Amino acid sequence: MRLPLTGVSVTLAPPRPWHPFVVAALGFTLTFGALTGAIDLWHLRVSMQGVPVDHHRAHGFAQLFGFLGLFTMGMSLHLAPAFFGGAPPRGRALSVMTWGGIGGVLLLVFGRFGALLPGSPMVSVLGGWLLVLAMSTWASMLFRFWRALPESDAMQRFLVAGCGWWWLASLVTLGWTLGQSAGGPFASIPLEAVWAAALLGGTGSWLWGIFMRAGLCTLKVKRPPEAMQRRLFVAWQVACGSAFLAAFIDGLALLQHVSAAIAVGVLWWTVRPFSGSGLGAEGTLSPRAVQAGLCFVGVFGLLSLWRAASLFGVPAPLLLGDATRHALTLGGATLLVLGFAGRMVPGFAGTKMRHRGLYDAGLIALGSSALLRLTELFGTSRLALALSGASGGLAFLGVGLCAVALLHLPKPAWVR
Repeated sequence: MRLPLTGVSVTLAPPRPWHPFVVAALGFTLTFGALTGAIDLWHLRVSMQGVPVDHHRAHGFAQLFGFLGLFTMGMSLHLAPAFFGGAPPRGRALSVMTWGGIGGVLLLVFGRFGALLPGSPMVSVLGGWLLVLAMSTWASMLFRFWRALPESDAMQRFLVAGCGWWWLASLVTLGWTLGQSAGGPFASIPLEAVWAAALLGGTGSWLWGIFMRAGLCTLKVKRPPEAMQRRLFVAWQVACGSAFLAAFIDGLALLQHVSAAIAVGVLWWTVRPFSGSGLGAEGTLSPRAVQAGLCFVGVFGLLSLWRAASLFGVPAPLLLGDATRHALTLGGATLLVLGFAGRMVPGFAGTKMRHRGLYDAGLIALGSSALLRLTELFGTSRLALALSGASGGLAFLGVGLCAVALLHLPKPAWVR
C-alpha cells in the first residue's frame, strides 16, 4: 500500500492467527508443563519425596491441552484452509478459539492449585467450559471445510478425526472437573480417558495427517498409496477407541495394548521414514527430529506389546507404564511437533530461522531426555532412578532452546 501524502510504499505483513497459539503453547510447556514436570520428577526419582497428585494433573493439562492442543489448533489455522480449500476463521470465531483455548487451559491448571487458590474447583469447571467452547468452534470450522469437499482423502480424514478426538477430550475434561467440584456421577470419570482422546486420538491423528504432506517432503519419502493410508487411518482410530474405552471398562487392557502395537506397526509400514532418497535441505536437524520421533513412537509400540504380555505373567518393570507413556509423549509427540515446527513456523512467518544452532541443540537435548527417561525400564536402582529423574531438566532445556529459536525470528525482508 502507499502511505497518504508521503508517496512511500510499504508492504504489510499478512495476519498471523496462529501466532498467539504458538506463543501460548511454548509458554505453557516452559512453565506448568516441562518445568513443573522436571521439578516433580526430580522429587520423585532422586529426592524420593512424594508429590501431590494435582501437581501431576496440572502438568498433564499443561502438556496435553496447553502445549500439544494449542500448538495443533494454531497450526491448523494456517494448514486447514490450504488442505481443505476453505476460508480461514475471522472475527468472533477466531477470538473464541484463541482466548477460549488459552484461557481454558490456564484456568484448568489454576484449578489444580487447591488451597493456594480459593474456589479452585469452580475455576477448573470454568476452564473446562471455555475449552469445550474453543474446541467446538474449531471442530465446527473443520467439519464445515470437510463437508464442502466433493471427495476427501485419508489425510483430510485424519485431520477431521483428530479434531473430533480433541473435542471429545475437552468434553470429558469438563465432566471430570464437574465431578471434582460437585461429585455425583461425574466423579467416576477417569482422567485416562482424557489422555487417550487427546494424545492418541487428537495429537496422533493430526501428526499422521500432516505427515502425509509436510512429513513426506521433509524426509523425501514416496507418498503411500491411498489404500495404505486408509488402512493406517482405520488401525489408528481402532487403537484410539480401544484406549478410550479401556479407561472406562475393566478387561479391555489387552485390546488397548495390542491395538496400539498393531497401529504403530501399520504406521511404520505405511510411512517408512528411512526409505527416502535424501533429507530435505532444511539447514537444521528438523528432518532428523521427525525420524527420531517416529522411532520413539516405534518404542511405544514395542512397550505396548510388553504391557500386553505382562497381563499373561511375563515379567515387567515397575515403571513400564510410565516409560510407555513418555516414549509417546516426550520422545514421539514432542519431537515430531517441534520437528515440524522448525519448518512450519518460519515458513508461516515468511522468514528463516535465526538461531539454527539453538534449535538443533534443543532437539538433541529433547531426544537425549527421552532416552534417559527410558532408563526406568532397567529397574528401580538408585542409578536408574537418578538418570530418569535428570531427564526432566534436560527436556526443559531442550524445549527452552527450541522456543527461543522459534519465537525470535527475524522480520521478513519484504516488510522492512
